[in-house]
Amino acid sequence: MKKKSILMSWSISYLVILLIPITIGAAVFAESRSLLKEEVNRSNMVLLSQVQENIDSQIGDIGSISSQLMADSQLSSFINHASEQDARWRLMALDLIKNLKSIRSGNGLIRELYLYVKSADVALSSSSLVSKNFLYEIFYEGTGVTEREWTQLMQESRESVFRKMEVRSEDQRIEETLVYLQPFPIQVAEDSPATFVVTLDPDRFQQAIDNVRLEKESTVFILDRDGRTLFSTGPIETPYTINAYLKLNQDMGKRTGTTEWNGESVTVSQISSKVQDWQYVSIIPTRIYAKKLTVIRNITFAGVAAGLLLGGIAAWWFTRRNYRPIGRIMNIISDKVKWKLEQPDNEFGILQTVLTRAWEEQDQFATRLKEQQTMVRSSFLARLLKGRVQAGTELAAEMERLGIRFDTDSFAVLLLHIENYEGLFRTREPEDKEKKIQFVHLILTNVMEELMGPAGPVYSAEMDGRIAFLVNIREGAEEASHRLIKAAGEARNFIQSRFYVYFSVGVSSIRQSIEEIAVCFRESEEALEYRLILGIGQIIDQNRIRQPKEELYYPLDLERQLVNYIASGNYARSTEVMNEILMTNFAGEPLSVELARCLMFELIGTMLKATEQIKADDRKEMNPRNDLIRQLFACETFEEIEAELLRILETVCQLVHERKRSHNAELKDQLVEFIHENYADVNLGLTHLSERFRFHPTYVSKYFKEQTGVNVIDYINQYRIEASKRILQEDERTVQEVSERVGFLNSNSFIRVFKKYEGITPGQYRQNNRLMHHES
Repeated sequence: MKKKSILMSWSISYLVILLIPITIGAAVFAESRSLLKEEVNRSNMVLLSQVQENIDSQIGDIGSISSQLMADSQLSSFINHASEQDARWRLMALDLIKNLKSIRSGNGLIRELYLYVKSADVALSSSSLVSKNFLYEIFYEGTGVTEREWTQLMQESRESVFRKMEVRSEDQRIEETLVYLQPFPIQVAEDSPATFVVTLDPDRFQQAIDNVRLEKESTVFILDRDGRTLFSTGPIETPYTINAYLKLNQDMGKRTGTTEWNGESVTVSQISSKVQDWQYVSIIPTRIYAKKLTVIRNITFAGVAAGLLLGGIAAWWFTRRNYRPIGRIMNIISDKVKWKLEQPDNEFGILQTVLTRAWEEQDQFATRLKEQQTMVRSSFLARLLKGRVQAGTELAAEMERLGIRFDTDSFAVLLLHIENYEGLFRTREPEDKEKKIQFVHLILTNVMEELMGPAGPVYSAEMDGRIAFLVNIREGAEEASHRLIKAAGEARNFIQSRFYVYFSVGVSSIRQSIEEIAVCFRESEEALEYRLILGIGQIIDQNRIRQPKEELYYPLDLERQLVNYIASGNYARSTEVMNEILMTNFAGEPLSVELARCLMFELIGTMLKATEQIKADDRKEMNPRNDLIRQLFACETFEEIEAELLRILETVCQLVHERKRSHNAELKDQLVEFIHENYADVNLGLTHLSERFRFHPTYVSKYFKEQTGVNVIDYINQYRIEASKRILQEDERTVQEVSERVGFLNSNSFIRVFKKYEGITPGQYRQNNRLMHHES
């Protein structure tokens, strides 16, 4: 290990940090160059646009002047009567001269304007009425335009056009300017009687452009639609290369760009006139803004150099200064400790290894301490909830040691019973069941403590597989109770939807002393017991169980009906009776837990009675039935019991129907044969038959009537009456003896039944039979 290694690393790091602003400066310089160029082009386009708007505005005024003059009836009269040239015509000319003079004064761009009348060969200007020759001498003599060319131009003008021409100024100087020519009136351009001419002031043109020109070295051109230069702020005409470049850019839709001109790079901008087929063109040498870029570059380089120098010195000084604390720490670590460690690259490696081992040891110690404290606190809370802790100074000291603090004397207990948690682990590998339970308890305690925290400090402990939450209430009892129930409901919904863990919660009332915490715990246990009645997944508080029913509805005749329906295999009627029992007992206020258990045992007993009557002699089929009963006892709530009872009912009724189907073929003959053989037995009846054939009396009665059309008792009595009739015909026995012979208990019953079926008494039957025999 070398101490210089970390110093060198820090120094390089600081230098790398210095390179960041340098890189940023270079990027800023490149971006500044681009932005400056864009700004120059944008400014040039804005100023060129101002030139275009200014010139277009004044050129547009010239068109307005022409329209105004064409609307002047006096001017039209002047042109039409030019051949007369009388006094009236000359007076009319004076008035028109005044009008033209005022028009010229109103537009500073106009130097002179006149109207050339072809038929009279005269020109009416803003100053006088002169002949054509005199007008030529004033404005065009000595210029590049001959009198013959000028006359031809005046005579043959067919359209409104601006021309670049040489004109003599007032001080006799010859200069180039723009001249506007228009046939007058424009409607008869092919054979117009006059030509309207406007001479523009070149100085005003130059001044209008100079006022908004970006740089004095720039050149502004005005080009017509054929690319000819109409006006230029410099002595040079628009070169062919620039003209071709402009046409190319115009076709491509570009308004500005860079090209070569006269051996140097220039920026060319162009914009179209809105009133004429003109192009306004600006040419600026790129060296103008390159000077500014040079200044920015020099400043940037100077700043970078200064930053490197000063930053390097500062980096080295801060590196040495920051290393001193690390050096002192390294001196604290003994050589013996360093020798035991793996040899790292630098001082940070040694410090990291030492601190990591120290933290690991500290974490292990804290974990063991926390585990022990959690177990001790859980044990203390369990004793406190069961009332096995005496209040006093020792209690306060133990609570302080375990980190338990009560802010008020109001307490409530929530007891949580886990119903199912398999949904949480359905996608995971098989794990130890104890670890699963611990993980589920961790989830439940964290969520419940978080949601119930606003009501007051919450402490949890495991109680016989359940989780008890002791809440120290801060606020009023009624509001706190409502908040606890709401928090428990929110926790249930959240945990069921996110973790698929289902549980029930019993909530106690709020008590006002530490001694009554045990009472709260018993209340929560009592409330939780009502999950047997209310079902699982419920939040059960004292208000829901405050006034339970203390009367159990299960009359004996209803039980008998249920047994009979089950034994006869009537599933529909048996479920109706079962539902009547359950609905009557559970409608309105719930039953007490004790009565609910009694009802459960009564229903299980009824089911046992029914199954015993059906299969008491069939040991082979007793095992499945016993399994059904065991499943019934395994149910935890009445909702499960009801579902299980209905399932057992369905199973038992299916067994009954299967037995019916298997015995229907021979049972009728067996019953009839048994009645024929034992009709003299006084005890022969429906009960005797059901005991003999191991069927429920209701089933035997119903089955016999379905097969024979009469019920069992009627069939037995009819058979007995037929037997008694044979005896009465053949024997002299008394009525009492005959009744005993055919199975009646006494003669009165015999006489009543005989008369029911035969319409007469046995004595009358015997007497009628003798009379018939005597007559025959």
